[in-house]
Amino acid sequence: MLSREMQTSNDTIERCRKTLTDYLTMFIPQSWKEPLDKIRLILQMNERIDWEALKGHLLIFFEEKKLSEDRVECLARVERLSESLRDLHEQISPVDWYQTTDAVIHAAHFRTSKEALMTRRLRILEHESSEEE
Repeated sequence: MLSREMQTSNDTIERCRKTLTDYLTMFIPQSWKEPLDKIRLILQMNERIDWEALKGHLLIFFEEKKLSEDRVECLARVERLSESLRDLHEQISPVDWYQTTDAVIHAAHFRTSKEALMTRRLRILEHESSEEE
């Protein structure tokens, strides 16, 4: 039973990493550090998290940056992220919450950085190939 709970928790943690990375990649090529820092603040502020306020803040970041992404897609990403974080919050103890969210945030930051580097390399290659033509 314990291993099944751990597996469920690990699956939920991975889903949180993926959904947070998915949300943060919308900010590429701009910086995603400010939204990430504010998400960390909201998640680690206190034990009771206002999930609707979290969604509101996630949407505000999108609006402030005037991103080229589709608003409907942004709403879907925000909803998936909020849902995965809420599931995680329900599955782990309050003691583990801060450490786990910190690990999720670090992993998502790393994955987003990696995605930004790949995107930059692709743009450089595309630019070089267009100059050759």
